[in-house]
Amino acid sequence: MHRRPCTTVAHAVALLVVVACGGGGDPVAPPAPPTGALPTGYTAYVTGIPNATTTPASGVYLAGGGTDDATGMTWLLTQGGIAGSRAGQPVYGDVVVLRTSGSDGYNRFLEQLGANSVATFVITSIDGANSDSVAAAIARAEVIFVAGGDQSTYVNLWSGTRLQRAVNTRIAQGYPIGGTSAGLNVLAPYIYSAQLTSTTSAVALANPYDPSITFATNLFEVPLLRDLMTEPHFVARDRMGRFYTFLVRLQADDAARAPRGLAVDEGSGVGIAATRRATVFGVGAGAYLLSPPSLSRSTLPAPLTSLAMTVTRVPVGSTFDAASWTAPGLVYTVTATAGVLTSSTGVMY
Repeated sequence: MHRRPCTTVAHAVALLVVVACGGGGDPVAPPAPPTGALPTGYTAYVTGIPNATTTPASGVYLAGGGTDDATGMTWLLTQGGIAGSRAGQPVYGDVVVLRTSGSDGYNRFLEQLGANSVATFVITSIDGANSDSVAAAIARAEVIFVAGGDQSTYVNLWSGTRLQRAVNTRIAQGYPIGGTSAGLNVLAPYIYSAQLTSTTSAVALANPYDPSITFATNLFEVPLLRDLMTEPHFVARDRMGRFYTFLVRLQADDAARAPRGLAVDEGSGVGIAATRRATVFGVGAGAYLLSPPSLSRSTLPAPLTSLAMTVTRVPVGSTFDAASWTAPGLVYTVTATAGVLTSSTGVMY
């Protein structure tokens, strides 16, 4: 049986959690330490030794969930810079993966794409998000990636912590960040936080104030995503109705003025470079740019009735201008009337 290379976190970045060297990837319980010797609130899985030096190009990668696209993820690694080469292939920088559940599922995948090292931190408490070791690893990472999971735990456990500050500092220094599914949700300034449960299009259109619709703002500061809300699993989970509702609610609540919406389908991803030129990677239906009309603060009716919202579908392989919010592709409008969403072309997606 092939056994992946293993490095203890203590060897790699002075962390104090032992990682698995076996085939399952589960953490190996360390010997009982003296009281207080080990931090609590996170588990670390490290592949390789984080010692890369690169010149980053900035950027953000937004993946719609489902199977990760290797080309899009390689784009993200490239934005972090090239540290060298091995067997004629580029070696990229050191990657930190952040999540609140799961384990080391990204380590081998990113290592095979050329990452010099991958450190995954599964943060299970606010103490874990305030850990010296987590902050130190983020502070030297060339690429940060937020995995899928439950975005409410990201908002609840990471807000106001050293993890949040370290990520924002690294972004400000010009290093790229990416996220998939829930990790995509929390990168934009306007966040669907799903504090109670994940809502559906039918529920949102029936009542735009349903308790399942909760928002948060500014977990991370990503300048390339200014004035934006994001939505993953878009076509696969029929989320046009709920995303339409979210964008209308933000304005009706006076939480945002003319926010833009970027929805990404499963298997697809969007890479936005520092120039704000965006590329759609992967498979599936690609990306959707939503531009809501300007609305004043108001109380929305239930079922929802609101104005037409412009939608541009950007297929896989295409590019668009994230600054002007213009793209080649199918352009149409969607409108909610008494809780029913209709399209100007008869095509919802």
